[in-house]
Amino acid sequence: MGGKNLAVSPWVSVLAVVWWAAAARAAAVPMEAIDDQQQEGVAKSVLLDLEQVFIPTVASVSGESEDEEADGGRHDLPDERTEHDSPGILTIGTESPWEDLLGGEGSRRPPGDAEDIGQTEGGPAGGGGSVSSQKREEEGTQEDAQKDVQEKAYGTWASPISSELVARAEDEIKEPPKVDPVTGGVFWTESLSSESGISSVFRFDPESRAVVRWTSHGTDVRTRVNGYGGGAFAVYNHTLFFSNFADNAIYRQDGPDGIPQQLTNTSYRRYADGSYSPLLDALFLVVEDHELQLKGEATEPECGIVMVNARDGTEKVVAAHADFFSSPRVSQDGRLLAWVQWNHPQMPWGETRMFVGEIKDSLGKVAIVKYFQHGSMMTPSFDRNNQLYYVHDSTGWWNLYQVTRRNFERNLTPQSQEVGWPMWYFGRQAYDVNPRLGANEAIAICGHDLTVVDLVTLERRVLRTGFSTYTMGVAYSPDGSKVYTVAADGLRGPRLVEVNVSSGKASPLRREKGGADSRFPPADPRYVSIARQIQFPTTQGDFAYGYLYMPKNKDYRAPPGTRPPLLVKAHGGPTGAASKTFNAAYQFFTSRGFAILDVDYRGSTGYGTLYRTKLQEMWGVYDVDDVLAGTDYLVQEGLVDGRRLCIDGVSAGGYTALSALAIAGSKFKAGASFYGISDLELLARDTHKFESRYLDSLVGKLDKHLERYVSRSPFRNHAKLDVPTVFFQGTEDKIVPPNQALRMYELLKGKGLPTAIILFEDEGHGFIKPENRQRALEAEIFFFAKVFNFTLGDVESNLTIDNLSSWRSER
Repeated sequence: MGGKNLAVSPWVSVLAVVWWAAAARAAAVPMEAIDDQQQEGVAKSVLLDLEQVFIPTVASVSGESEDEEADGGRHDLPDERTEHDSPGILTIGTESPWEDLLGGEGSRRPPGDAEDIGQTEGGPAGGGGSVSSQKREEEGTQEDAQKDVQEKAYGTWASPISSELVARAEDEIKEPPKVDPVTGGVFWTESLSSESGISSVFRFDPESRAVVRWTSHGTDVRTRVNGYGGGAFAVYNHTLFFSNFADNAIYRQDGPDGIPQQLTNTSYRRYADGSYSPLLDALFLVVEDHELQLKGEATEPECGIVMVNARDGTEKVVAAHADFFSSPRVSQDGRLLAWVQWNHPQMPWGETRMFVGEIKDSLGKVAIVKYFQHGSMMTPSFDRNNQLYYVHDSTGWWNLYQVTRRNFERNLTPQSQEVGWPMWYFGRQAYDVNPRLGANEAIAICGHDLTVVDLVTLERRVLRTGFSTYTMGVAYSPDGSKVYTVAADGLRGPRLVEVNVSSGKASPLRREKGGADSRFPPADPRYVSIARQIQFPTTQGDFAYGYLYMPKNKDYRAPPGTRPPLLVKAHGGPTGAASKTFNAAYQFFTSRGFAILDVDYRGSTGYGTLYRTKLQEMWGVYDVDDVLAGTDYLVQEGLVDGRRLCIDGVSAGGYTALSALAIAGSKFKAGASFYGISDLELLARDTHKFESRYLDSLVGKLDKHLERYVSRSPFRNHAKLDVPTVFFQGTEDKIVPPNQALRMYELLKGKGLPTAIILFEDEGHGFIKPENRQRALEAEIFFFAKVFNFTLGDVESNLTIDNLSSWRSER
């Protein structure tokens, strides 16, 4: 289903807070203090600009001193944070800190320019200025530009960011870069919109700078293991091993022009997350075996780790007798194998076990020599000296560890930043060890930073690449002078880059005819809204977080005194997170006059284990509280129009959205569900293996807490749902079956509410075809416009909305 914290003590003066922002230190604020501040006219709100800095989660406390650490909170920000790294001064005071965002009096930006940034993320070197005081460099140029600005209502603006542009720009990087340790070639996969979304393997040659497609047209390099896949290929010495989506088989291909040779021949088996051992000439892979399930002799597939001969495809079972496996990795001497496993009802971000086994013979017999347990461990690997590395959350944050020759475990990133992401997908490793002899260096994606770690002194330095976010994975070149990763920022979508480890200079890997690395060239900043992270109080004395995008379009200003409609977004997972990187679909809305709040509700990742586990047995409660609290916060601050509030969500986020709509007297006036969950009990009884026990931790065991499943299901509470809602669903969705959307649509239609549904044929849990993505985007904003009764400036849709005329006549 499938950022961050700043709290300010009420006794801290404005000058002290400004000093703190430069030093990047945190103090805690109790919920009660927020109320006192609002009553006394002290610091009413906080705006964070975190394009370059990560602020850790701090628990709410009621301590007497601002210097005391909150119970359960951690303040170990990296010592290397300096004023140079500061994202800017926080705006705190009795006057509205949002004045510039709406072009209020005293603002020196052009009306309608809803961002207060010069569109270079993080501001100038040295930290930038405050939200309320930042100015454009050329005021004369601004005055000239204002002459062509039209005054039109929010939501009715025309924009060059069209639905067609958003949809066809979706060549997407699906697998992170992997480096051939022999040739130095860099491999990755992209889903190609021009070929119905199939995933193809590409190779970048660091010497010639050429990019060559390796897999043929029609070959779809994907895997279905755990439903979400990932880890669909491995490379070694100019040989590619990959999983073919059509028949689930593993293939070997020697060179870009080589004919793929099929290694495995059992269609009921699926493979993923492979690593190759040259000494054994074998692949070690996660296997998901559906044979007994297809025969009706088991209710779910069996999982394990197999060794597959790289010449003839002979298979040997290496590990079994657990519900799930991941990350089989072989040491360079071919002697050791590490892997992670876990059992129902755990999820990999909850409780896993890690094993290291000694490979006894060429037949794959393994004897366990090390065993790790407690907490979430993931992505083990070995360096050239056969030392073990892995990620663990024993400190309350996913940190990178090294196991020394004497079996001591060293935390290489002891800071309040996460290394890695929840393991929804295989093959995403957020660190790598420099393979050069004597380098004694590792690199890790720590929060939003690309951080180099000295393995001798444990000193850390952040590479300043010009990008603000890194994702999917990172890998060294064979000589250790460069790394390859997927980078992005507020103006540029995810793209593959080559980073010089010494200087931090980043060079995109470009394909001649577009591709995911060049699909979003630096956009015209005058149409692009850059996310600002906010913190707001929520229930139980907690705080939640979100990314706020205000309307932005150089061609328009809104009439004085008006406020924009707000679209609240709930991310999927729910163990997931919102992102601040450039999202063309978001800009489609903001450039037409919508504000967007992308909420990182409690349970989101990237804020440490404490925040991640807050949603345990509270799904459908805390996440809903947080989207409502964030909405209330923006309305109270006068940033958005409280009469035009809408919400959408994807998958698990769709459940949160529907739940927020199904509250009696919901403050939201319209909603959209993208293959969202409407019936928790039905989901618990009818979903795939990986998530079949997920709800045990999110809601409680079904047999003991059936009443929770009923009371928290939008479908079961449809009597309270009185808000127009549109549904988008793939007919082949195996994770959230189409009947969930269909039943909700029929209920709303029967209640006389404006509603609509679009069923996309041959689409699953997510839409791949560009024409379907385009249609969904147009239909969603069209639906909101019809409900809010305004006319879009340049978007049309053939969406049929039931009950719209009769509903309007009754209002």
